[in-house]
Amino acid sequence: MTKLSEFTRTPIATASLTSLASLLSPPAGTEPMQKFLRFRLDRTQSMLLAVEGIAAVQTLAIADILPVPQMNACILGMSNWRGDSLWLVDLAQQLGVQTRLNRMQKLTTLSTIVVQINDNTLGLVIPEIYEIEEYNPKMLLNPPADLQTNPFFPFIRGYFKHDRSLVLDAAAVVQDPSLQLHHFNS
Repeated sequence: MTKLSEFTRTPIATASLTSLASLLSPPAGTEPMQKFLRFRLDRTQSMLLAVEGIAAVQTLAIADILPVPQMNACILGMSNWRGDSLWLVDLAQQLGVQTRLNRMQKLTTLSTIVVQINDNTLGLVIPEIYEIEEYNPKMLLNPPADLQTNPFFPFIRGYFKHDRSLVLDAAAVVQDPSLQLHHFNS
């Protein structure tokens, strides 16, 4: 039978300690990655949103939305979020993209990404939330020139070339003059 004292007498080789350290530490020269939430905007288009600006992701019952009259058509209304009023926007409609949210009478719940930019909080209602993905932020390119004619061009922060994933600029969405946010958070 082997005794514990036999293990303490045999020194561990320095090479194996070095190997263990190299396994536990990140590889040298690895670029820092940034997390993005992928969501579906319409039937064919998905987008990314940096998780830093996301306060919550939730499913919201349509019955919990209080419609507000005489607002921009993309504004669905308000709901309760952590004891405060949360303005809800049909993101696809705000960006000028057709969406199934226009036919809400068939839906009972909606997916919502709650974004917080400075002191402004806004619920972005979308058809579907996918998953969190990691990208190297240094690989983010300026929006492609072929998008300049699209109505959502001002809301695009950039794209990742390898899969042409568009990255939404949450600050541009929240600060959209058509939403008149100065009325939202007063």
